[in-house]
Amino acid sequence: MESRKKEYVKLGIPFICAVLPLYATLWYNYYLASYVLLTLLSASSFVYVGKLRYSHKKFKHRLKSNLYTDFNTRLPNRLQFLKDARSLNPSIDSTLILINIDSFQTTNNFYGHAFGDAFLRTIAHWLKNNLPPVEATLYKCEADIYAIFIGVPFNEYNLKKYLKKISMKITKEHILCRGIEIDTTLSIGAVQGRKNLLKLSSIACKEARNKRISYVIYDKSSYKEKEYHHNITMNHILKEALSKNRIVPFFQPIINLKTKKIEKFETLMRIQKEDGNHYLPCEFLEIAKHSKIYSKLSMALIQKAFETFQISSNSFSINLSYLDMTNSVTKAFIFEKLEEFNVGSWVIFEILESDGIENYEAIASFIDEVKAYGVTIAIDDFGSGYSNFERMTQLRVDYIKIDGSLIKNLDRNEETKIIVKNIVNFAKELGIKTIAEYVHSQSILACVKELGVDYAQGYYIGKPCAHLTPLPQNT
Repeated sequence: MESRKKEYVKLGIPFICAVLPLYATLWYNYYLASYVLLTLLSASSFVYVGKLRYSHKKFKHRLKSNLYTDFNTRLPNRLQFLKDARSLNPSIDSTLILINIDSFQTTNNFYGHAFGDAFLRTIAHWLKNNLPPVEATLYKCEADIYAIFIGVPFNEYNLKKYLKKISMKITKEHILCRGIEIDTTLSIGAVQGRKNLLKLSSIACKEARNKRISYVIYDKSSYKEKEYHHNITMNHILKEALSKNRIVPFFQPIINLKTKKIEKFETLMRIQKEDGNHYLPCEFLEIAKHSKIYSKLSMALIQKAFETFQISSNSFSINLSYLDMTNSVTKAFIFEKLEEFNVGSWVIFEILESDGIENYEAIASFIDEVKAYGVTIAIDDFGSGYSNFERMTQLRVDYIKIDGSLIKNLDRNEETKIIVKNIVNFAKELGIKTIAEYVHSQSILACVKELGVDYAQGYYIGKPCAHLTPLPQNT
């Protein structure tokens, strides 16, 4: 056994001596191959990383370029203008011209969005060829609005001359888009100054559009900017009033001139201020209608009026606009509250004669629905509009409130007396009760009694108040 081990050792040593150099060579070649491979990988990785960084830089540049470029017209956009405006020389007056295409939405709807995009490109090309004869940049803002910026001095005479020229030129020229001729007019607003150029030119452009004139240059002495600021502020106030439950109903008494008793109250809306005073409807109502918050104000007032008169034996009236009677949400709310509070027999809905009453079908439909709950209907400010008695019968009106413009000087104007007398006589023949508004003195009260008016309302009878008040002694 021992001799066999020695024999194996004798045989193994030469074998190891023969194999070892071969193994070393293979190991060296493997190491060398690995080194070469790693070197090649590193080099290609370096090249790849370089290409990747270049591609990323290129993509970033393209992304940035797209951010400041209108996709459709390839013009610099509003963001680019705002960026450029930051680098303006504060000591030099600049000029910004805002251009709005009239009736673009009609064109877009009639021919389709693809045509609309092509038309915007056509106008962009036309404006590029008709820029002012000074250094000027054309921008494409939102929707169908373009802007021309002039960063060098450009006097008002030349500005007016240019605006008049392009306004007339575009109406005379045949604007062709995809073989279709489009009659095109523009509403243009311009401003010259150093601050708020976009805001002020936008005000001027809106004024041109509203007045249907070709162009308006912003007048620094006008009060338009203050008006816009007031509208924005009041809109915030109304939203806050809704969230903080500051919609307050005021009630003005209406007396029966025969019995001299209060039979009804008109519910009037007020917005409570921080100091406890109140905003009047003339301060916020039109703003509310334009800011889409009006229906929420109406519903808040209806809710509070129904809660108040649920425990009162008096009738009460609430003013409803055409918006209220045609808004599906407001209508559903009214029907829901009539069922919930069961006050239909006490409710009078007052409808303004001049407020969309031309659409009698929509109003008649609403009236039919609410009358099923026992509600009565009054036409407010009767005599200020069409005063069509035939329509009154079709609407099944229960009361006519004679407009204050006819009542306030009744004791000094014989012509208005004749008008009021005729209104009262016609109403009696049709079985409609009359209410005189703006009864502000004893002599006016005496006149409306003499003419046979059924009810009276006004400061002499009682001022609007946050609480239901008893009838003053002077009636």
